[in-house]
Amino acid sequence: MANKALFAVGLGMELGCSQFPRATRQTVGAKLRIGSTWKDRYLSPTNVKIQPIGPIFKRHITSKGSTADPGSAPDRERVVILGSGWGGYTLSRRLSPSKFYPTVVSPRSYFVFTPLLTDAAAGSLNFSEIVEPVRDRKSQVHYIQAAARSVDFNKKTVMVEACVVKSGVTESPRVERSERETDQGPQIGNLRGKEALRKWEAGQVFEVPYDKLVIAVGCVSRTFNTSGVRQNAMFFKDIGDAKRVKRRVRECFELAVMPTTSFELRKNLLHFAIVGAGPTGTELAAALCDFLHDDMFQIYPKLKDSTRITLYDVAPKVLSMFDKTLSDYAMTVMSREGVEVKTNHHIQELRWGEPHKDPAPEMDPKGCLTLKTKEGGEEGVGMCVWATGNEMNKFVNDSLGPLEQFPTFSALFQPGHTSPNDPKSVAWKIKKAPKTGALLVDNHLRVQLESEDGRGAVMQDVFALGDNCMLESDSPPATAQATNQEACWLAKRLNKGGIGQEPGFSFKNFGMIAYLGSSKALMQIPSSEHLPKGIKGRTAWLIWKGAYLTMSLSWRNRLRILYSWMSNWAFGRDISRY
Repeated sequence: MANKALFAVGLGMELGCSQFPRATRQTVGAKLRIGSTWKDRYLSPTNVKIQPIGPIFKRHITSKGSTADPGSAPDRERVVILGSGWGGYTLSRRLSPSKFYPTVVSPRSYFVFTPLLTDAAAGSLNFSEIVEPVRDRKSQVHYIQAAARSVDFNKKTVMVEACVVKSGVTESPRVERSERETDQGPQIGNLRGKEALRKWEAGQVFEVPYDKLVIAVGCVSRTFNTSGVRQNAMFFKDIGDAKRVKRRVRECFELAVMPTTSFELRKNLLHFAIVGAGPTGTELAAALCDFLHDDMFQIYPKLKDSTRITLYDVAPKVLSMFDKTLSDYAMTVMSREGVEVKTNHHIQELRWGEPHKDPAPEMDPKGCLTLKTKEGGEEGVGMCVWATGNEMNKFVNDSLGPLEQFPTFSALFQPGHTSPNDPKSVAWKIKKAPKTGALLVDNHLRVQLESEDGRGAVMQDVFALGDNCMLESDSPPATAQATNQEACWLAKRLNKGGIGQEPGFSFKNFGMIAYLGSSKALMQIPSSEHLPKGIKGRTAWLIWKGAYLTMSLSWRNRLRILYSWMSNWAFGRDISRY
């Protein structure tokens, strides 16, 4: 009976599975999954002669985006890409599948379209509308959900730790708040957690070999060692961060309308602080202001006079990378819309508890936090989002440092640097920027080495992209635009071959744009005698909408984003808290 069913399924796949009842397909399909190889699954359990499998069935069992086997030896060059952000995701999609076997290694199984992360946090978009999965049936990119722990440049392997269960974005910081001070991972190499992890949090550790390695792991938010920030602030780098911001805003409103909430606590809960007046912090403040005025105040009209949004920065103006006239316009618009802008302010402490009272002994989301500034003293806030500059993560800081052995087969000495008689007798390390600790790359984005006696070398098969690296000369800004250009340039040069003979990378500035709230934005255009210096107001807002809509990476998300914007305009945003 089983043999007949197996034969029927094989024939059915040739003709089309829909000809057989669903129950039959599910029952037999469960039996077919037994076995580890194609022959084990489909031939071993039977003694009947099965007809050749048609192209429909082949498409189902030969997935283009199949799971990478670290131990396999493909017939193409293995390009291991660490990270699934702007650099890693873009590069993986642009490499030639006929020449390379790209494998993305990242704890995050998706790419985030970060320019619209503020819209998702405010409820204007669903989170699924701004992400693209790394696994894609149309691509030939392989994926391992793991975090890189160390690299052996001599053996050309990356030590990784699987993190399928604990990916870093699935758990709330209220449960894992002590974890936010620690390194996530077992005691491997130089990465040692400050607190012991639970047994189930430690993933399997294994090596992934490579022919070419691309480091695009990004950065973390810089806290400047401000007391309490790492433990109590909300950051704004990923989907998990935006979800927490979205939930906390709605949570503060629900706590504020409780009959047991005092007037003073209500004012503190409804004070939302954003630290960092760059593009991220400014756009988040603007999006949050729109959400409160357009939606929340319609539901909670009595709380309108108690609600505040404050934008803090140590700089004398917001959006300091923009022209002064545009920056002044941004401050004027945001102040008029209800955002309190506090420039030249230095944050000293962030703790749980009400201001001018004893600190709370532990985290208490039912209450407020106290934000202390050098200029204004203590203020109560319901939420503090930390959107300041970047700093290198622990993988770059601790694992990409001194080398145990000079990578003889990977590195070439730089012109003018003579090779020592025995390179292995000299101590070598990864070359980094003195101030930031970023990887210093040459104009072909190749990682460099330096020795204790001043010699230099370039690794021919190790590259770096994005925020975790800097060009030694004419380094572009740490923006998504620059990282995307680096990834496109590197993919094109690798596909063509002979990267060392090609001209180096050169950044092309296409301008900057930022949303200010109330359907107003500003755009700075690169210097040109034929173009204005900047565009502001509703015209810039229309450009902002159109640019980010067309820059979304898939037609599915473009259509969904357009529908959400139209739906919000007609019916308002969803204010549910979940």
